[in-house]
Amino acid sequence: MLIRYTAYYGLARGVPGLLNFLAIAIYTRLLSPSDYGIYALVVVWVGLVNVVCFQWIRLSLLRFFPANLDDPRRLLSTLLLAYTSVALTTGVVGVGVLLAVNDTAVRSLVLIAVPLVWVQAGFELSLELMRSQLNPLRYGLMAGVKAVIALGLGVLLITWGFGAFGPLLAMLVGMLAAVVALGASLWRGARPSLALLPDLKPLLSYGLPLTATFALGFVVSSSDRFLLAALLNNEAVGIYTAGYDLVAHVIDLLLMTVNLAGYPLVVRALEQRGREAAREQLDRNGGLLLLIGIPVTLGFIVLAPQIVALMLGGAFHEGATQLVPWVALGVFMSCIRAFHFDLAFQLSEKTLYQVWINGGAALINVVLNLLLIPAFGLMGAAYATVIAYGVALALSVLLGRRLFAVSLVTRDNLKVLLCGAIMVACLWPLREASGTWALVEQVLLGAAVYTVSAFSMNVANVRELMFAKRRTVK
Repeated sequence: MLIRYTAYYGLARGVPGLLNFLAIAIYTRLLSPSDYGIYALVVVWVGLVNVVCFQWIRLSLLRFFPANLDDPRRLLSTLLLAYTSVALTTGVVGVGVLLAVNDTAVRSLVLIAVPLVWVQAGFELSLELMRSQLNPLRYGLMAGVKAVIALGLGVLLITWGFGAFGPLLAMLVGMLAAVVALGASLWRGARPSLALLPDLKPLLSYGLPLTATFALGFVVSSSDRFLLAALLNNEAVGIYTAGYDLVAHVIDLLLMTVNLAGYPLVVRALEQRGREAAREQLDRNGGLLLLIGIPVTLGFIVLAPQIVALMLGGAFHEGATQLVPWVALGVFMSCIRAFHFDLAFQLSEKTLYQVWINGGAALINVVLNLLLIPAFGLMGAAYATVIAYGVALALSVLLGRRLFAVSLVTRDNLKVLLCGAIMVACLWPLREASGTWALVEQVLLGAAVYTVSAFSMNVANVRELMFAKRRTVK
């Protein structure tokens, strides 16, 4: 079931993810590093507000929907009440900021950022509802509609002279159209009312500690952009964000796909068959995370110059090439922690631990950024991110094992590491070759070597599964 749902979500997220990846290549050719930096800073601000204010609603939906499958209307009504209340609050804050700020450029950014926060929150909440309903087809369709409109309209608006506002406005229109067309009907029958206020208490108890966790995690992943803007300039933010997103979109997309499929299965196993069944499902999820994540991460590290040259505009090449290997390592550690080891806290409902872990990582990240950016520029931000993600991963492993048995140390996972090492050994002599076709050949060679190695070592019993399928077909 894990493989089947992962494949579904791979398709559902793959097309939108490919479009988002393509958007980086196009935008870095149409926008200057400075304009790309402004666009990136608004996206980061919107993401931060979204996580702080709305993440607890999404997490509560994921956690409690399986227990309300027979009649989810009361839960959905409560979630809508929470969304409406938070949206009104952020609107009031937005008006206050508009009244307090005189800078015309900043006021313009606030005018688009506030509705972007509302629409993004509604869009993601509807996606999580589809995920809880195990409906990857609709999930992918909704994400695809948003991605197509955002990219197409974004390119048009940039060419019409909207600059950094072009992709922001396009993103807003794309998400709004997707919610109206595919998300709104999911909430039919939900009736938010003040009489449901007592029902918010368990949702807040579960979700708020996690919100703090995600907000602090967001600080770890994004505070470097604010500090680069403050200590260097918007151009540095643009180059750093392009290099970072180039890697993060791919690794995060692939590993999130496993999580999208795997987490609901873990929760259902826990609710219906107990902790041992949930642990077994976690082992399967973790093995698949490594099987996919190891070759992709190592590929970015070895082939960084060729990937950057193909995907980013010329003004971004020099800085991004140095960043990519470090960012790949950091993003991989972050995904493994978030999609595997952190689940120990969520399944045991001890989410407060994550607050301390992410709080420590955020503090380390900010302090190191303040020390390293003046000394090493863009690379200082990358070093700080890798160290902070490494510390957070180590703390999650050490503290989580006391609450729920989560591990990645298995014979199959060691085989995966060996397959990755063989792939790197084959690619290393070819790393100086440049050009599009050289990169295609390197990627195909790496994929072939990794696949043959995994098959020959019988990782995850792949040989028995394949032969059993052939026997069934005969």
